[in-house]
Amino acid sequence: MNLLSPSVLRDLFVDVFLNLFRKKLRALLTMTGVIIGAFLVVLILSLSHGLSEFLDQQVRAVWDERMIKVRLKKGGAPEKMAKGLFGGLGEPPQEVKKENEEEIPGAFKFRHIPHESIEKLRKIDGVMEVQPEIWVMPRSMQVKGDDREFDAIVRPWIMAGPDMLAFGEEFSSDDAKECVVSEAYLVALGITDPNQLIGKTIKIRVQEDAYIAMAGGGQMDLKFLDRIRDIAQLMRNPPEDPELAMFTTFIMLRDLANSSEIKALSTKPGKAKEFEAKVVGISKKGLLTNIIYLPKELIAEMGRVFLRNPDMYKMNKSGKFGIEGLVQVRDAKEIPRIKKEIRKLDMKATTLEDVIGFIHGLFAALAAILMVFVMIAGVVAFFSIVNTLFMAITERKREIGVLQAIGATRGYIAALFAAEAGAIGLLGGLIGFLFGLLLCWIGNIYAAGKWGHILGVSDLFVTPLWLLPFMLLATTLVGALAGVYPAWRASRLDPVVALRYE
Repeated sequence: MNLLSPSVLRDLFVDVFLNLFRKKLRALLTMTGVIIGAFLVVLILSLSHGLSEFLDQQVRAVWDERMIKVRLKKGGAPEKMAKGLFGGLGEPPQEVKKENEEEIPGAFKFRHIPHESIEKLRKIDGVMEVQPEIWVMPRSMQVKGDDREFDAIVRPWIMAGPDMLAFGEEFSSDDAKECVVSEAYLVALGITDPNQLIGKTIKIRVQEDAYIAMAGGGQMDLKFLDRIRDIAQLMRNPPEDPELAMFTTFIMLRDLANSSEIKALSTKPGKAKEFEAKVVGISKKGLLTNIIYLPKELIAEMGRVFLRNPDMYKMNKSGKFGIEGLVQVRDAKEIPRIKKEIRKLDMKATTLEDVIGFIHGLFAALAAILMVFVMIAGVVAFFSIVNTLFMAITERKREIGVLQAIGATRGYIAALFAAEAGAIGLLGGLIGFLFGLLLCWIGNIYAAGKWGHILGVSDLFVTPLWLLPFMLLATTLVGALAGVYPAWRASRLDPVVALRYE
């Protein structure tokens, strides 16, 4: 008997599904583990894929692909500060070495990029523009003639993606008193026609923050962070003597209260400075709905007020350039080469693809962790199929004997039970996939109603096209592997003994 002949394959197919549908409830219960596993795979991967795509779109919308962020390899960075301040809680003190000395809170330094390095960046072939990275958090924005005030974040236009402009036009010059506001402000202002906002003047109020201003002016004593860390360690591992613990805590809190940083936070804030800008364009609404794009000179002026430092964000040697810079290249295809040249200048370079890669990696890691539950369901499904087939062999001994008596080979008997196991996996995978798709569809409807203002036209659950064939192949293989040993046992039955079985 040739198992690969069309007639044998057709008979095998018919026998497999007749046997499955003969005891529907048992088959369905056996499939439960496969269904749950397939359902969870669809749900987890669709959510991970959807969130990853959404954040991908949002980052690409506010980050021009031709842009590279640069900063010195040595010196302050938020992640280094967090690591230095809280990374060693409960651990022995770390040794201070030359390569890590600036990560120690007491020696932490914000290093400005020297103008000599900026000139070297400009000389790299393919570089079009180099600007300081400026992020200002204004107190408010207000349309002239309207009493209402709204929160805002201002960013340099150089950061905007190429397709970010929805209505209007770009700035007339780098030092123009103009702006491009987010489309979300139309909703906040109750305006339906973008042309009603374009041409109007807005006021952006910037108020220096006492604590940030101290950092911007180079006045902040960063041993303040060391004090906070010492208090955190004391609370985590207090002395055994309660009186000593109370006295030590009192001394530390007294020193903290008398620090210049705490006093600065208690000072009365200065008067906010107003900046006026004409609205020349409307940008597409993204995750940051309160964003306002400004020309480089206007935002630099705001940055100096925000940090209370008139020497910040200067392009000449008379002032400070800033801690981070923005390098715009001529062609995105040249970024890998330019990135290597930037690193040779002892600078760290971050591109759009680096950020996107981090986002995708984060969600891939999250999906991998959640797949542990899928593996548990897969193991349950595997042994459930094995158990069901062993029961089927016991119940169908006589049937197996009859098949062997009329000429069925051991290979056919083994193929019959292995195919039944594979069919259980195939049907379970298909049912689980369809249930997963149904829940994703319901989830997208709910998300659109609940978080439509954030998601926009994006879906929360996005099922990759490759998932269905992969799912069916994987569940079929799991079922077939689970049926290997029971199928071998069935093929080894003695036909005489099988025919006598009642």
